[in-house]
Amino acid sequence: MAMASKRCRGLLLVIGVAVASVLASGAPPVQPPRIQADVVVMGFVPCNDGTSMRTGSAPGFAGAVVQLRCTDGADLSANATTDGKGRFRMAVNTTVAPSSVAGHCELVVGTPLASCNATLPASGTLRSGLRLLVSMVFFPRGFSYVAPSA
Repeated sequence: MAMASKRCRGLLLVIGVAVASVLASGAPPVQPPRIQADVVVMGFVPCNDGTSMRTGSAPGFAGAVVQLRCTDGADLSANATTDGKGRFRMAVNTTVAPSSVAGHCELVVGTPLASCNATLPASGTLRSGLRLLVSMVFFPRGFSYVAPSA
């Protein structure tokens, strides 16, 4: 019992010295990296060829490349790849106003739908406009399938 008590005191002494040295160094604690961006676009891509698809109406489209495309002076572009559940997130630094992003940008998924479900079309795209959720965070309005031009 006395041996355990000495070990415990020794361990507490080591921990105390370590904490005191960190505090005495004056070094700020290590902070996790933060995403510094003016615009964040995040959402869910469904594996479906219906129209105006919403989250939960179909399984997620894993491994799809989602592109942010803008026109009419909204000089902005980015891309992200969906995770295993069809979710994506992209962060972009820009001086473009939020109204321009919402009004002149869209999300385009060119990855063939057949890659998530062999019964779906092998060509065409999924497209969605953007809606401002909060501050500079945008979500898809709802993806729709667009068949290739003949």
